[in-house]
Amino acid sequence: MGIREASEVPAPCVVLENGECDVSGYEMIASPSIGKKKFGFTTFATGIVHGLQPDALMMILPALALPSRLAGAAFLFMFLIGTVFAMGSYTVFIGSCSQALKERVPRVTEKLTWASSLVAMGLGVAILISEFFGLSLY
Repeated sequence: MGIREASEVPAPCVVLENGECDVSGYEMIASPSIGKKKFGFTTFATGIVHGLQPDALMMILPALALPSRLAGAAFLFMFLIGTVFAMGSYTVFIGSCSQALKERVPRVTEKLTWASSLVAMGLGVAILISEFFGLSLY
């Protein structure tokens, strides 16, 4: 999905003398809706699938050992709040860094998306192949 999303909307640019790509001139004349990506169902579904992983059960297991249901519910609620806050702040940090980097190197986000998607696919294939040969990569 990452490779497909990176390939969907190429950012038009003006090639400079040194071979770099400059999108600042195009951004001034383009309408604001061009190049905007909508939040897709695929992104949402990926989050749901990752949230349903059974290894997350180990993180909330201490709620069963607490003395009352209220204490267990409070633990789960605070775990939810802490997780949402931590992941949200991490996303804001990564997003602001990539936006600042994109202003310096216009096509960097497309290249990073391609690279991370290829690494993820390579890791998945390596895990499948290693299991076929009886090895474990994790």
